[in-house]
Amino acid sequence: MTVWGLIVETTTGGGSARHWAADVLGEVRGTREEALRELEAHAQRYRPQHPFSPQRSRVFRDGDGFLMVVEGRTETFHTRFSVGELIHDSDAGSGPDGTP
Repeated sequence: MTVWGLIVETTTGGGSARHWAADVLGEVRGTREEALRELEAHAQRYRPQHPFSPQRSRVFRDGDGFLMVVEGRTETFHTRFSVGELIHDSDAGSGPDGTP
């Protein structure tokens, strides 16, 4: 069965120290469509660390993922959500099911 990673990439920091950071929100075993449904649920309830004073938050479907745009009092931050097929996991061997 295919394993899908639910990936979030977000801007963090401020000013010249602003950068992208990625994290795995979870994994879904099943179809890509099932993974996208779970990802959408994550995107709708996700609360980014920045900005500190959010004024408006919008989530857009963007191809096979989602884009969150959060407007703060002085800056706008964005977060991208995507699914990716797991093809290697060093904790489980070479493949998603642990087979070499």
